[in-house]
Amino acid sequence: MLRPPLLECVRKENPMTEPIAGTLNVSNDVIADIAGYAAMSCYGVVGMAEQLQGAESVRLLPGQRLRKGVLVTAGEDGLTVDLHVVIEAGVNMRSVSENLASSVSFTLSEIAQIDPAQLKIAIHIDGMKSRL
Repeated sequence: MLRPPLLECVRKENPMTEPIAGTLNVSNDVIADIAGYAAMSCYGVVGMAEQLQGAESVRLLPGQRLRKGVLVTAGEDGLTVDLHVVIEAGVNMRSVSENLASSVSFTLSEIAQIDPAQLKIAIHIDGMKSRL
């Protein structure tokens, strides 16, 4: 039985490791998506919430519509990200909120290159739900 010849792996320099001059423009919708996915990975967060018009209740959003629970506004003093979340019943709200703000800030800094000093994150706990 004949075996195919072994291919030699050649390691080449990755040209993308060099900085590229220019600017990065990220839309508010993309920032909202990134913030929503970062929020969903945090302990104690059950989901993102959408405020229903004319009602005092909220709706838990499915994974593909997380941006409806995030409001991104840009101002002279930087970027404001409002997160409307539903958290797990029985968790420490302060700890979850601090962890959530830190995680979203870090993720936006890493992915969208947003300076954390120019970022304000507001957490709105719109509901509590058990994970049953």
